Amino acid sequence: MGLTIWEYMAKSGKSLEQLIEDLYKLTGRFVYERNDLHLTEEVKQKVIKACKEDKFKSFGPYKVEKLETIDGWKYYFENDQWMMIRASGTEPVLRVYAESDTLENTRKILKATQETCLN
Repeated sequence: MGLTIWEYMAKSGKSLEQLIEDLYKLTGRFVYERNDLHLTEEVKQKVIKACKEDKFKSFGPYKVEKLETIDGWKYYFENDQWMMIRASGTEPVLRVYAESDTLENTRKILKATQETCLN
């Protein structure tokens, strides 16, 4: 992948930063982050059960607009924001991923998810 990017930089004459800005013009800005929630196995299973039973309709102020269950539970919110919960198969950990337009908004989604799932 790195060599492909370098080749494209050489052919286009653009820096990596310029290529990223070009991408943002096409897709809009996005920031992705992941939190690992270290829980007891009991709490982990409780959250998994709630996901399987489609109990989460919102996470704090983030109303679920769509749910995908291909590789965990991916919850879509307005403005192209999303959050995904994936359970570790080997340890009492839930991996929570989120994406939004800014780091601050991404972290707000992660915090709302943690508060919703653990309360």
